Amino acid sequence: MALHLDDPAVTDLARWRKLAEAVLKGADFDETLTSKTADGIRIEPLYAKAESRAPIAGRPAGSAWAIMQRIDDADATRANKQALTDLENGANGLTLVFNDSIGANGFGIDAKAELVADILKGVYLDAGIDIALDCGPRGRNDAHAFADACKALGFPANTVRVRFGLNPIGTGARIGVLHGDGAQVAKNVSAAVNDLIGKGFKGPFIAADGRGVHAAGGSEAQELAFVLASAIFYLRGLEASGIALDDARAMIEFRLASDGDQFLSIAKHRALRKLWAGIETQCGPTPKPIFMTSETASRMLTTRDAWVNLLRNGMGCFAAAIGGANAISVLPFTSAIGLADGFARRLARNTQLVLAQESHLASVADPAAGAGGYEALTDALVEKAWSEFQSIEQDGGVVEALHKGAIQARVRTIAAERHAAIESKGAAILGVTLFPDAHEKPITVLAPMPSLAALENTQFEPLIASRIAERFEAKMPKLGAAS
Repeated sequence: MALHLDDPAVTDLARWRKLAEAVLKGADFDETLTSKTADGIRIEPLYAKAESRAPIAGRPAGSAWAIMQRIDDADATRANKQALTDLENGANGLTLVFNDSIGANGFGIDAKAELVADILKGVYLDAGIDIALDCGPRGRNDAHAFADACKALGFPANTVRVRFGLNPIGTGARIGVLHGDGAQVAKNVSAAVNDLIGKGFKGPFIAADGRGVHAAGGSEAQELAFVLASAIFYLRGLEASGIALDDARAMIEFRLASDGDQFLSIAKHRALRKLWAGIETQCGPTPKPIFMTSETASRMLTTRDAWVNLLRNGMGCFAAAIGGANAISVLPFTSAIGLADGFARRLARNTQLVLAQESHLASVADPAAGAGGYEALTDALVEKAWSEFQSIEQDGGVVEALHKGAIQARVRTIAAERHAAIESKGAAILGVTLFPDAHEKPITVLAPMPSLAALENTQFEPLIASRIAERFEAKMPKLGAAS
């Protein structure tokens, strides 16, 4: 039965439910029309308008996000050509992905000033280009390699717009090693920040990064809680090193993953802004909008029917933009297969250009404001993430919680539940468990995905990144073979 916009059933939820139950003909309403997220948040089929909800302060209306392109090729000549091509064709930012960083995905560049300088040759670093570093466990070395490269190329530190991405907590969680106890880790990262300030850089210098939790299979609330716990750890350390609280908070950047679930990804980005604003209020300062970077999620990518990754990346980029990210990086659709070639990089870049310049997603500040579904999900994620964050704090803070394995255990449980849902056909992966292409052709990359070495001498259980599709792809016929 068709409904018209002036029909009361459109705005009267009780009446709408009655009509919906009639159509269901005895089928259970909850089982048929509702669902739950990994955090147990109930998803309703219909939401009323959220009255009197103001936009969340973030990226200003009409202010486009930075279109970031990753530089992860260790071949300096090839990487330099990639960087120049990207900047000449619409990108306005570069992410230098160093070896063993959270976003390396098997590739990355060495922390050598000469190499970084060669990669950036011909790039006008003083022309307002956004530079972000995806640092590895020895982030200070990566930062110094970039700083020395700037000097060699003749760009004064105060003319370069760079986010250094120092992140010993996130990278330590990935490899299962932290260099020293919590006090030592805080002292080391604060010393690195003060060193870079002394060189004339403006920052941000530190990244509170949730991508490692997401890549290991964690839920939205777990990712948010890890980001909050990391940021609080860094904020305390910076303040203890003599940096004023108001200055310290501006030195922290926030990084999230954005996957193919647009509703949850949008809500997650909005929730992070609300959560941190609440923390700032409790700390004393008047809240200011954070700088939030988003990267399309590595865990959602597949090696089989990889063309579907274009849709996944498009949805992830859309969600990050609507959620208010200040900078977005779209992984090439072949990233799970190997080092992306120029074609895959162009599609990654153009995904953002279409959404920014043709779809005008940056024209409105917080376009999800007032939409009942998004507001409800945002509020629920704020509540769930805060509870998860409190659990981390009760475990002694993020460093102690990692050493205890408390964070890893909760992430592992969620990841197992997700895989079980796919095994039982309660969820599906397009192109892998649903509609696989029996005659799929191999995709070309510059270099195949390397085998990752086993982690050794770990202090605690690492957060191991894995793609959701991996175990299911292993059961599939070889490429080009009939099923």
